[in-house]
Amino acid sequence: MPLSRLVRLCCLASALMLSACGTVDKPPTADPSADASARQKNPARAFASSARPAPGTPFADEEAKRTVYFGFGEATISSEAAEILRQNAQKLKDEPHLLVTLVGHTDNLGSAAYNLAVADRRTEAVHEKLRSFGVPRNQIRRLAVGSEHSSKETCDSETCRQSMRKVELIYERR
Repeated sequence: MPLSRLVRLCCLASALMLSACGTVDKPPTADPSADASARQKNPARAFASSARPAPGTPFADEEAKRTVYFGFGEATISSEAAEILRQNAQKLKDEPHLLVTLVGHTDNLGSAAYNLAVADRRTEAVHEKLRSFGVPRNQIRRLAVGSEHSSKETCDSETCRQSMRKVELIYERR
């Protein structure tokens, strides 16, 4: 085997071993203030730890007023969804200390990659609609989870699957 090919194989093997080292999860911290700052930096972790809205944030007890639903494979904002987003945009403009994370979901049909792409398109559509209503960019975060969390649910009916095709608006205070 030529020396250059051997060097390339060694480099490839080293790169693969090093990339595997970068996937180790860190254990949760015991310090709640450190956990809060980590959630601000990483909305995925914030969603994983708690998808419930913070008490005292807009529509905390009114899920219907902070959830936008979509059709199968779609990312089009309906007129009902636009009205929900208009109300949320007004809250965000009235209270600039609020942050909203747009959490995009899909049903459990299709591949994980497809579902993630659809969830991303949905969060992008909601983001653009909020921006069109005048919400500053620095108040909005996006998190597409696809069917990652919803695939744990067993859905055999279209009604159940429809309830999974959504973008949730999760609020927190800065």
